[in-house]
Amino acid sequence: MFKKSFFSTKRKTEEILISPMTGRVLAMEDVPDPVFSNKKAGLGIAVDPEAGTVVSPVDGELVHLFRTKHALWIRGESGLDILIHIGLDTVYMQGEGFKALAGSGERVKTGQPLSEFSLDLVRKKAVSAITPMFLITPSQIEHAEIELPDRAEMGVTPLMKVKVKPYAGDSVERRGTP
Repeated sequence: MFKKSFFSTKRKTEEILISPMTGRVLAMEDVPDPVFSNKKAGLGIAVDPEAGTVVSPVDGELVHLFRTKHALWIRGESGLDILIHIGLDTVYMQGEGFKALAGSGERVKTGQPLSEFSLDLVRKKAVSAITPMFLITPSQIEHAEIELPDRAEMGVTPLMKVKVKPYAGDSVERRGTP
């Protein structure tokens, strides 16, 4: 007899996403890239950073750090999938100026530094340093509230409150990829 059922894991049903960077906050509609401004990538917000540090917006797991280190996929304890895309068209920088502070598969805490980058280099080589943070799996979202303060402090300012849809018997470990 099993002592604990794999499917009986209780998980959070709500996430509060804290700003991953310090800077001016923008609505997704104001991001100068149609993939983000038309919400094709997902529901979210963006930050125009004042410094080159990215922290985790939630407790959870760094599921994937992209090879070029310009984007991070984080899964919150509720199973909510979040992507932080550092700058616009930074993929073409091929990792130049980016430094990972955490690796794929690591457990992370809210406010924990995940990445550093040269803000000057991103401003010079990319379209923009504006960094979208968005929810990549719309089917997970029951309800979302977005806060749009003029400015956010990394690891401190709440930007989104998301109620995650219940999945009968589901656990974070059983969630599929987006």
